[in-house]
Amino acid sequence: MRFRNDSGAVPVEFAAAIGLLVFPVFVFVMTIAPVVERRNVAGRAAAEAARAFVVAPDVAAGSAAAQSIIDQVNASHPFNLTLSLAGDLDRGATVTATVEVAMPLVIFPGVQISSVADYTATHVEEVDLLRSFG
Repeated sequence: MRFRNDSGAVPVEFAAAIGLLVFPVFVFVMTIAPVVERRNVAGRAAAEAARAFVVAPDVAAGSAAAQSIIDQVNASHPFNLTLSLAGDLDRGATVTATVEVAMPLVIFPGVQISSVADYTATHVEEVDLLRSFG
């Protein structure tokens, strides 16, 4: 009875394990991190835009200040945020800033996939009851 020579089997099994086990985990990590980044950036941008609107002297200046914040975020990130504002500057009123960002299915370096859905971040900011006008 002759025994088969198994030399060289470990490198082949190691390569298969890397390809079948480690690579999918790597792809998942590369995909989920940018999604979390987009969610965090959209939420923070909504909060900053709502605050900029609330502390402005009038609605036109508030809208311009809020849009300026969104423009700054868009200039520093590879994705595009859109802003919508609701509310007024009366004492005790609330202002709602809604920021939308496209969420792609897969984000992988060198691969561009079209967006699947939009993520919406909303922040509500209250106008100060003691706000002075003028």
